[in-house]
Amino acid sequence: MVIKNTHYTRHEIERILEAGSATKLSISQEKLLEISDKIYLFDGIKKEDIIRMTKHVKFKRYAKGDIIMNVGDQTQEVYFILYGTAVVVVEGKKIVATIESPHMFGEMAFLTKKQRNATILAYKEGTTIISFEINDDKCNEIFSYPFALLYKNIALDLTRKIETTNKKPS
Repeated sequence: MVIKNTHYTRHEIERILEAGSATKLSISQEKLLEISDKIYLFDGIKKEDIIRMTKHVKFKRYAKGDIIMNVGDQTQEVYFILYGTAVVVVEGKKIVATIESPHMFGEMAFLTKKQRNATILAYKEGTTIISFEINDDKCNEIFSYPFALLYKNIALDLTRKIETTNKKPS
């Protein structure tokens, strides 16, 4: 079932037009738009909505063993591996999962607004990551349909992770 918001008030239309004429895009935002069709989190979401719902877009390359994020961090960025491999480390040294391109991680902290519950390390030399924050302040505003798709895509990814974990032998 597809839910579409086809009725906008005059105020909502003014806000859409205002958002559309916002400041010039950063280079990182432009690059995000170029690759957004390869990032399943954005499936079904228009490019202009991707810009409205993301902020602090960064691309970074890591050497093997570099920390991408630390357990206990208060950040809420979502990460996508564009190239390479990362590992999930708990209890300081126990590797519990491997994440390869083109998968995401970090979405739990975004959803729960809690501290990171694991450390993520680059496992392959040159692992390249895109990270960004979801501008969920906009979630309750006029862009509700794109945010519904975003949350659906996150839920599907978490379901895939649970299914993969459940298939692993104990």
